Amino acid sequence: MDVRVSDVKKWAGREEVQELDDAWPSLAQERVDFPLLDSAHIEVKVRNTGGALIVEFSGVANVEAQCSRCLEEFVLPISFRMTEEFREEPGGDDPTLDYYRFVGDKIELDRFIADAVGVNVPLAPICREDCMGLCAQCGANLNVSACTCRPTLDERWAVLERLAHEPD
Repeated sequence: MDVRVSDVKKWAGREEVQELDDAWPSLAQERVDFPLLDSAHIEVKVRNTGGALIVEFSGVANVEAQCSRCLEEFVLPISFRMTEEFREEPGGDDPTLDYYRFVGDKIELDRFIADAVGVNVPLAPICREDCMGLCAQCGANLNVSACTCRPTLDERWAVLERLAHEPD
C-alpha cells in the first residue's frame, strides 16, 4: 500500500489526509497468526514539517481468532496506530537513524502496516472477558453448559482437607 506525497512535500506546513482501501499486504498476514478478514481500510495523515514528512496512520484489522480459554473461533478487532518520520534522501534505510528514507512521490507502507498490526495482536486472545473456558477434566465448554465433574483436590492441601472433616 502506497501513500501519495507529491502535493504535501511541496510546502512546509502542508497536511493531507488519505484513506487507503485495498487488500491487506501479504507481510501483514505473515505477522498475524490468524486469518485477516475483509480488506484494509486505513486512514493516513501526511504532514510536511519542512525537513521531513510525518506519516500517521490508523485502522482496525479484523481477524478470525481462536479463544485461548474455550477454543471457539471469533472475530477479533485489532486497533492499530503508528507514526513514522520520512525524509526524501537517496539510499536505503539505516537502522542507526531515527527516520526512514524515500525517493519519489509515494511512500510504501506495507512493512509499517504489518508491524503496527502484528505488534497489537494479543498473545492469548479471549472471545469475551467472562469466558469460562473448558473443563480441565472432561473438556466441556463451560460457556455452553455446566459439567458434572468434581473439582480435583490439590494434594498439597490434602492434610487441611482431612483436618476440616475430622470430628472435634
